[in-house]
Amino acid sequence: MEKDRFMRLRPGLLKKNVAKAVRFGGFEGGGYSGETNEVWVLTIVDYDYEDDSLDQFAVWEKMETQGTRPKARAYHSATLIHDRYLVIIGGMTHLGSCIEESILDIQTWKWIDLSCEGEPRGRHGHSVVWDKRRDRLVMFGGGSGTDLLRTGADCNEVWELKMKGMNAMHRSPARSQGCSDNDDTMWEWSKIHKNTLSPRNNSDSVNSGDDSDSDGSREGNNHADSSLSPSESLCLGRCHNAMKISPDAVLLMFGGGRPSTNGMLGYDLANDAFLRPNVKGPLPVPRFTGVASFLETEGYILVHGGFNDVTGGAVLDMNVLDLAPSLRRHFTGFPLDEDRQSQESVSDEAARNGQYGANPNPRQMSALQRLLLAQLYEAQMNGL
Repeated sequence: MEKDRFMRLRPGLLKKNVAKAVRFGGFEGGGYSGETNEVWVLTIVDYDYEDDSLDQFAVWEKMETQGTRPKARAYHSATLIHDRYLVIIGGMTHLGSCIEESILDIQTWKWIDLSCEGEPRGRHGHSVVWDKRRDRLVMFGGGSGTDLLRTGADCNEVWELKMKGMNAMHRSPARSQGCSDNDDTMWEWSKIHKNTLSPRNNSDSVNSGDDSDSDGSREGNNHADSSLSPSESLCLGRCHNAMKISPDAVLLMFGGGRPSTNGMLGYDLANDAFLRPNVKGPLPVPRFTGVASFLETEGYILVHGGFNDVTGGAVLDMNVLDLAPSLRRHFTGFPLDEDRQSQESVSDEAARNGQYGANPNPRQMSALQRLLLAQLYEAQMNGL
C-alpha cells in the first residue's frame, strides 16, 4: 500500500475522501496592493473509520505553471468548465479594474493563449457561470475602481462569452497549445442586458473596452434592460454572491458596495430573463464581499460573513436558505437561532442615494479618512 502523504493510517479505515480547491491571484499587501498571479492548490483529506471517528487534514501547495502567466489581480472570477479548464476573467489591480481573460488547464497546469472579441470594460467583484447547454459563460454585474467603496461605480450589466471551439479543444487537448491561432476558437463577447445604473464612463479601468450601446450587433436579447428597480440592481453590484442552482437557473444575492443589500434576484439562462424569487423568513443583515455555497445534494445555500457599509464593519453571522421549503424539513447541520430578528430590506430610495460608488463628501469624513483618500489619489496619479 502506498504510503499516505498526510498521516500514518490507523487500523479500521473505511473510506478516504479527497477534495481539492484551486486558488489564483489575490492581494498580498494592504490597501489593495501587491497583487499576485500565483496558483495554489488546497487539498483536504477525510479519513472515516469503523469506530465512527473522523480525521481530517488539509495542506496548501504552490503550483508551478507553464506558459505565459496572466496579469496579476484580485476580486476576479474563476470558473471551472469541463472539470478541467479554469477560466479567469476580470479583476482589480492597484491601477484599477481589468477584463483580461485567461485559461488554466488544471491537468497539465499550463496557461492557454486566448483571444476574445468585443470585450466589455474592466470590472471586479462580478460573477461568471458556465451555461453548458448554450456553450457559453454568462457574466453578471460587478464594479469598477481601485477599491471596494470609495471609487468607481457598480453596474447591472449581463454579458455572455461564446466559447467558440471550446468543445473541440476539450475533445482534442493538443489543440490547446495555442487556441488563439485558430479563427474557430476566437471567443466572442456580447451584451445581453445593458447597464441602467451609472451613465458615466469608468475611466479607472485598466482595459477600457467599448461598452457603448451604439453597436447594435453587440447587443443581445435585452429582454429586461430597464426592468430592474434600483434596489434589485444592487444584487448585481460589486462583490455579490451568485450560484447556479439548476442547469437553467442562477441566484444572485447581497452585494452592491454602497449601499449593500440583503435582496435576492433570479436569472433564467434559457430565456435570458430576470426572475424574482418569493423569499420568506427573517432577512439577514445587508452585506457584500461575503461567501456563499450551494449544497446541491441537500438543496441549501449557506451564506457567511461580509461587510456592511452602514456600520462600517464585518458581518460575522451565518445564514441558511432553504430552496425546498415545501418539504417542511429541519436543517440539522448546526443549531439555528429561532429568535433571530428580520432586518429591513433595502429600499429603492436608499439604493438611489447610494449613488452607486460616487466618492463620499470629504466634510463627512474623519481627518484620517481624508488623509488616506488623499494618499490613494496621489498613488493613482503617480501610477499614470
